[in-house]
Amino acid sequence: MIIWGASFVFTKICLQNLDPVALIWLRLFISLFVLIPIVFFFYRDSFKFRLKDLKLLGLLAVFEPFLYFLGENFSLVYLSASLVSVIVATIPVFTTIFAVWIFREKLNAINAAGIAISICGTIFILLWDNAGFYMVDARGVLLAFLAVFSATCYIVILKKLLRDYNPIALLTWQNIIGCLLFTPLLLGFSDLGATRNSLFAISVEEGVILWSALLTLSFFCSAIAFLFFANAIKIGGIAKTNVFSNIVPIVTFIFAAATGQEYFSFVKLSAVFIVVGGLVLAQRQNSFPFKVLVK
Repeated sequence: MIIWGASFVFTKICLQNLDPVALIWLRLFISLFVLIPIVFFFYRDSFKFRLKDLKLLGLLAVFEPFLYFLGENFSLVYLSASLVSVIVATIPVFTTIFAVWIFREKLNAINAAGIAISICGTIFILLWDNAGFYMVDARGVLLAFLAVFSATCYIVILKKLLRDYNPIALLTWQNIIGCLLFTPLLLGFSDLGATRNSLFAISVEEGVILWSALLTLSFFCSAIAFLFFANAIKIGGIAKTNVFSNIVPIVTFIFAAATGQEYFSFVKLSAVFIVVGGLVLAQRQNSFPFKVLVK
């Protein structure tokens, strides 16, 4: 979650030189240079899938990385990194709502209050600037919530597939399929000449910044963090794992402030903590979430 919290800032840096589709394709393609050798040398036997599970595997890749990254990266064109991270941090809330609606799981009063607090805090952040309330770009908000919806569906499918398959095999296949899905978009809508110039024809200083951010997104965010997340779900389950997503907007705010993308605002930071508090309540079960994690 710390890696993903920082990813919004690195994505914002890359988008200064690359269009969203080119960035996503490069991120997935480069991540395969880490994942494929690991699978080849250590998990070759677990790379095979049953035919009946191919549909779920395809849906997994459609929701994430395809739809999720489209929503997240394009939302960052219109919104700040911290704002997108706050919206994305509501994934546990929608996962809870999804579980109640589809799986008929019970929702207690504290959970419902937490969801309400989190949504109100998110709306406040969406409408608040350092000088007061303002109108946020609706396109960015809708795209960010596309990422939220996609991630919610992804988590449900991932949990089911993790019963029978190795996390790194799933991650490798989803990135391969995702790369293939983005290839037609890359060829049809991206300016490949401009992408090449952005990668190789810019100044040394700009090149170091761009490639550092791109490699960080590829190796750490699209490979290592996803692998950690999948293993966490397999070991601890969705509910316990989702608790940790509460720190994502705080990490993003800190990184964005440190890199000069955001300016510290007590009101804004307070609203972030309100959202996080609501998320914790929304996931509370019989005992306080952190006590559950200690067990």
